[in-house]
Amino acid sequence: MNKKEWANIACLLTAIIWGFGFIATASALETFPFFTTLALRFSGASLLYWMIFWFFKPSISKKGLCYSVISGFFLFMAFTLQTIGLKNSDAGTNAFLTSVNVVLVPYLMWMLFHKKPRGIQCLASFLCLAGILLMSCSEQGLRFRNGDWFSLGCAFFFAFQIIANDKASKEADPIAVNACQMSVAALLSIPCALMVDSWPEIVSIKAVLSMAYSILFATGVAYFLQTWAQKYTDASSASLLLSTECLFANFFAILVFHEVKTWTMYLGGGLIFVSILLVEAKGLRLSNPLKNLTLRDDFQKWC
Repeated sequence: MNKKEWANIACLLTAIIWGFGFIATASALETFPFFTTLALRFSGASLLYWMIFWFFKPSISKKGLCYSVISGFFLFMAFTLQTIGLKNSDAGTNAFLTSVNVVLVPYLMWMLFHKKPRGIQCLASFLCLAGILLMSCSEQGLRFRNGDWFSLGCAFFFAFQIIANDKASKEADPIAVNACQMSVAALLSIPCALMVDSWPEIVSIKAVLSMAYSILFATGVAYFLQTWAQKYTDASSASLLLSTECLFANFFAILVFHEVKTWTMYLGGGLIFVSILLVEAKGLRLSNPLKNLTLRDDFQKWC
């Protein structure tokens, strides 16, 4: 398989892992306060990455280090707002609103790097906005719940994180990038947890397993796959492929939590999905910095 196919598979696997990650986070929040949840998640992932870093000793440039630190800050802010939103909303709606970063990234790239979005991306943006409004409908009418505002706000930070991660992945090894950004997110989370939260009196097996999934898979594996894939794709393409997590999150939310969705929410979700398909069908092309390089080549290089 060529690198484009590997990148597509990596982004899709990341979306699936993150989709179930919404369920795992919601389960963990039943026991742990949200800053404690973030501190445990990022500290565990950081320790995991530094162990791998010590073993493989990957390289990282000063520019890569700078972008990785910035990415870690945005990651902390995004997850803080997302976790607060998940605490005050349902997992499926939180996932849909978080996916708004798919239409934010092209405009932010235009603003920051003068890469003007195409007309099809503008159309997709309007469809996505309509989907967000429908997703926020209730029996009393069209309105945003408190948790939904936080979920929407986190989309902006996730968009900035994708852009920063895009820059970092071009300058450094994925292991080095994630060791740095997870450490930054952990260092920001731990003081907040110590000042705001208190440790729960009882920690269930369910909470432990949920946290383990968040650390090992939703953070460790998923962010490695994302960072590796972004070596070979532009930020806009990555955000489109990764945004399919919202579909998997809703599927898992219905399957695990038996969440009930209204027809307006299904229609809103459909419009968001169509907006993604419009841009993807137009053929956002993956970048090609290195030819004939596969995931196995990277692994062999580290070994």
